[in-house]
Amino acid sequence: MFSMKYVARFEEIEGVLFRFDTRIYLGAYDPSAKGVCVGAIVGKNPGSAAPQKLGELAALELKGDKMLPTVGNRFLEAFELARKQVPVNAFVRVWNLFYVCNKDLGQALMTAAQLSSRLPMCESEGDAVPVVWFGWGDSDAELNPFKRRFLAHSYQQAFFYDGRQKKVIGTQPKEGDFAKHTQGMPAALVNAFLATLV
Repeated sequence: MFSMKYVARFEEIEGVLFRFDTRIYLGAYDPSAKGVCVGAIVGKNPGSAAPQKLGELAALELKGDKMLPTVGNRFLEAFELARKQVPVNAFVRVWNLFYVCNKDLGQALMTAAQLSSRLPMCESEGDAVPVVWFGWGDSDAELNPFKRRFLAHSYQQAFFYDGRQKKVIGTQPKEGDFAKHTQGMPAALVNAFLATLV
């Protein structure tokens, strides 16, 4: 099994730390070579991972963040199940409802609300990706408005693990659906579904 690498570009804007262009490399990371995006996941906001540098794509310290390794493992295991080789310099994009770095979601939401109309988003959200996994949690009155920009897109292939029905759904979720976060999610069902898409 490969060792994964995690990179991102952190920026400080109006005194607030943001994390953009987060990538989970499914093996060796060669910054001089072109990366191959094999998918994306949409989560709530960047949690506890921390920057080593600001303003450039660089390795990040996980600081106990379990989401990134979990997502990487699902993709690696899906490639293995599909009996396909992971492309060289393959990575999974991490998109967020908003990009304010804070492991306390309530505090991050307050900061995002204060910035509202000037809230910066990740430019890579406009990139085409082969598959998008939604993992932003249950319906939430405060978070639902942030979901709408993703729901307005039509992705080539999309899925989520429905936390109510306890199964993988092969479409984009609706605003009120429970697109379960990776924490406590059964790996085997996601691996099997992803194996049909990679």
